[in-house]
Amino acid sequence: MLKEFKVLYGNTPATREQLDAIEEIVVEQEIGRAWQAKIKIPICIAEDGSWDGESNPEYAEFARVRVEARIGEGDFVPLIDGRIVDQDPGMSTEPGASTLTLTVHDDTTLLHREAGSEDFPPGQSDSDIARSLFADAALGGMIEVDETGAAADPHAVVQRHGTPMQLLRSLMRRHPDFYAYVLPGSAPGTSNCYFKKLPETMDPMLPVLVLTGPDRNMSRFHVQRVSNSAAQYEGAWLSMDDKSVSTGRSRSSDAAPSEGEAATAVGSSEIRTRRLPPGTGDHVDPSKAAESAARRSSYTVRAEGAVLPQCFGGILSPYRMIRARVSNSRYSTDYVIFKVTHTLGISEYTQSFSVRGNAVTPEASVNAFSPAAAVATGAAAVSFNIQMDIF
Repeated sequence: MLKEFKVLYGNTPATREQLDAIEEIVVEQEIGRAWQAKIKIPICIAEDGSWDGESNPEYAEFARVRVEARIGEGDFVPLIDGRIVDQDPGMSTEPGASTLTLTVHDDTTLLHREAGSEDFPPGQSDSDIARSLFADAALGGMIEVDETGAAADPHAVVQRHGTPMQLLRSLMRRHPDFYAYVLPGSAPGTSNCYFKKLPETMDPMLPVLVLTGPDRNMSRFHVQRVSNSAAQYEGAWLSMDDKSVSTGRSRSSDAAPSEGEAATAVGSSEIRTRRLPPGTGDHVDPSKAAESAARRSSYTVRAEGAVLPQCFGGILSPYRMIRARVSNSRYSTDYVIFKVTHTLGISEYTQSFSVRGNAVTPEASVNAFSPAAAVATGAAAVSFNIQMDIF
């Protein structure tokens, strides 16, 4: 199975010499955190005493870097597009032990760079505020925002005292099932902006993860049940206009998954009870806020694993839903991808992942996933080429 990657420094494809100089690239993608890449480049000292790459403009602080990969005949998929925020030249007297490591962060850092003060019109919805913050950031890509609905109090005023990312995090606290993030754009040097809920349907572009049988494409799938994270949320809000009181209450099991049964469906006496943060009702109806918080707590099934490079034909990334088939286990269900680590080496491309789910397969349907004996997977020759003809 052919695997390729390419690197762009700024908007310019890396030269053959620059690509050959890269020993390893590790890209870490995770929900709720800035994505990061570490590019490891062996260096040596020249006859005049200078070190390779020390004055290279492509490796300079805040220079832009984009990494893309593809498997088979599909399109190249951008793994990260951002700026160099850290340089780590590890110099050693031992031959072959000196390396330059470049750390690249995605454009989340641009949303968190400049603190300031800003007032938004009274009654403006949180989705409109998120859309405005992304537009002002001008990251060059598209903006996609799910609607949050009108503010509960039409007189409520939102003020920004800090960075745009800090305000976006405040909006996420009011809407716990929403996430603010950026992804690499279609063009180099751009990022798409999102304020959205997690997906509820499987991504048709991703292959099914299979642990056993002739279609096996995972090396491991370690499941953990974190039932204590399930919670019931409740809150109340007093309207200063007519002195009416609005209340809201919701349990994690009320957030019915699109398929299967709730992962943790127990009585309210068995799960935690939590109050909504003070002031939530000024901007969000308490019933919607409670439902949002309960839905986020419903993801009580978590799993970590890794794919077999020679058998898995897709490129994983967070904020997507994938299906896992674990023989006839009840954990054969749909999961949201929360974290992926891509390791691009000289001869191989590996992907490890962390997923979360809020559903299990009904016991009556378990036999739909017929058990299959695990088969030994022999070594396969994999061509991991460096792509040069980019355009």
